[in-house]
Amino acid sequence: MNLGDIIGRRGESIFTVLITRWCGGRAWFTDTFLGDKHQTTDFLVELIEPTTGHAHFYVQVKSTRGRYSGEGAGRKLDVGVSAEDVERLKQIHAPTYVVGIDVEIVRGYIIAITQESSGVISGIPVRHPLNCRTLKALWKEVDEYWKARSVLAQRSKFSP
Repeated sequence: MNLGDIIGRRGESIFTVLITRWCGGRAWFTDTFLGDKHQTTDFLVELIEPTTGHAHFYVQVKSTRGRYSGEGAGRKLDVGVSAEDVERLKQIHAPTYVVGIDVEIVRGYIIAITQESSGVISGIPVRHPLNCRTLKALWKEVDEYWKARSVLAQRSKFSP
């Protein structure tokens, strides 16, 4: 196994620890590693006790060994996402995010992929670390997304 694979596997393990951490006396998420067979997405993350009955999102994890650029509000973790992966993430009919993991200090940062996302992502801003405040806000954002959607088919040719 090469160093890049080791960093990637460690980053995926750290993501699991960070996304499933207990905050405010409870867990907010459970994650499922999708493996190498899933193009672009690494994890399916489900909300614990959403108000909508079921809510989830997808994550691509990018890992590095403590490489950053910029300073202050412009500081970014030096990981990249290709334009093709950004477009693939935008095609998923669920919320999608990219999480950058610093495997040396065991810290992660999250960004959303939205309709406005385009082109290559060259660095994940450190404004949204995967801490308790961010996890609670993420849970609320995804819960609101699913609450606003009717996910049950209106009709089907297989209906009784």
